[in-house]
Amino acid sequence: MAQETTLQTISVGVARADITPPVGIKSMGFAARGPLTRLHDPLYATALVVADGERRAALLSCDLLGLDDEVVSDVRADVERRAGIAPGDVTVTCTHTHYGPDAFRSRDDPVVEAYRTNLVHVLGGVVEEAAARMGPALLGVGWGESHIGVNRREKLPDGRVILGQNPAGPIDRAVGVLRIDAPDGTPLACVVNFQTHPVSQASQVDHISADYPGKMREVVEMLIGAKCLFLQGASGNINAAIMEPRYEPARTLGTRLGCEVVRVWETVAPAPAAGLDVVGTTVDLPRIRYGSPEKAEEVVRTVEAELERLRGDAQHAPQGQIDRHERRLGWARDAADSWRTGELPEPVEAELQAWRIGPFALATAPGEIFNQIGSRVKGGSPFRDTFFVGYANGVRRRQAA
Repeated sequence: MAQETTLQTISVGVARADITPPVGIKSMGFAARGPLTRLHDPLYATALVVADGERRAALLSCDLLGLDDEVVSDVRADVERRAGIAPGDVTVTCTHTHYGPDAFRSRDDPVVEAYRTNLVHVLGGVVEEAAARMGPALLGVGWGESHIGVNRREKLPDGRVILGQNPAGPIDRAVGVLRIDAPDGTPLACVVNFQTHPVSQASQVDHISADYPGKMREVVEMLIGAKCLFLQGASGNINAAIMEPRYEPARTLGTRLGCEVVRVWETVAPAPAAGLDVVGTTVDLPRIRYGSPEKAEEVVRTVEAELERLRGDAQHAPQGQIDRHERRLGWARDAADSWRTGELPEPVEAELQAWRIGPFALATAPGEIFNQIGSRVKGGSPFRDTFFVGYANGVRRRQAA
């Protein structure tokens, strides 16, 4: 009987807040695109708070392309103040929608800065609400498969690799579904892990949208009657299988994924779970050097020429595209300098984090992680059911600038 009591110590609370930005805010996700001109569907942040009687942790899923570590640090501090959850036990993830606001690069824009400031309080508040809704929970994991993504590293006859479609390229089609119920069988939350870029509406669309994860969430919640969190996986080299400048691709891809999630949900039998652990570390990753001094210099010349062309056409070239090439030129020059001096460029700091909830685990990393890496992490995990989550806990500010 004592063992049964221990097994039932996992408690869960879930809550949601609207994080839709104002129309007219700078966009993020496509360099050549201007501000977001209208609202198609809202953006949300959903919080899941988990406790085992001794420890509490918070998981946030935000309909944003990404965040920087400064916002994440502020959110963690606000969560600790409001809910008493230690900063190291807070995970902030982004669905990576390309139809949301620029939440960290345009810090000189007063609208962006106001959005960032408000976002910290909204995210802290939604975790506080989820913590107030805590109740006993049962957990279960199931797996499905979806074909709404395609490898995007297309190799041309001349050897160049472009962002296109490579149907024969490696891809992880697994759909992970974590089912969380109350002891009486009432659905509490559905956590979905899948890996495909939310770019289905292509680069021309300038409205606010959660893209296919938003539609997936809508379908799932309508059918199961509980909140759904989407955790974007290792989608660095995976695009949506359909990309057209309208909402229809997001609708159909999200519906297809949502139906698969519900199918899996209905097969899962949740059970009591014991134990909660969250661990994290920061690692230094080497920067790209382009393979040789000659290649690095070639990249510098190529980017310099393109940047000169864009600046010469300042009346028509989008500022976002100019900014992107300026960042690329800085990185390329750092690589070329490293070959000349023999000193390696400053490494990229990355925060890695891992959760264990009973027999279930998830691992996180910031930024664009290739599909193969996510698959290796899941396959090499000591836990049978492991989610890999990208775009988590922000990129370091000096590297995002």
